[in-house]
Amino acid sequence: MQLACDAVIGEHDFSAFCRKPKPSEGEHGAEFSMRRYVMNADWRDLGEGVLRFDIRANAFCHQMVRSLVGTFVEIGLGKRPPSDMRGLILSGDRNQAAQVAPPQGLCLWEVGYPADPGRL
Repeated sequence: MQLACDAVIGEHDFSAFCRKPKPSEGEHGAEFSMRRYVMNADWRDLGEGVLRFDIRANAFCHQMVRSLVGTFVEIGLGKRPPSDMRGLILSGDRNQAAQVAPPQGLCLWEVGYPADPGRL
């Protein structure tokens, strides 16, 4: 699972891991960018069968983290190789990624903002 984290680091189109937003009224055919910049993705074994996944990015798409975790779990269980993560990102196909991880046990730990609000 940790090896597969390398593929998500950097700027990528995470369409394979995101639920695409529905255009609101008046936005017919609007395209939404699924490009995100992931600065850190890391698995930690806390012992007693408890794993912790930390991820830091400039933003997240809807269900992106749950979808990534679901795919990492499949990798950890040996259902797919770690190299699949890069292929999934390149494919942009949500149907090829794993189902989203259940929300139980997942929590938002921190939200950060740039010191200079003019810089994003």
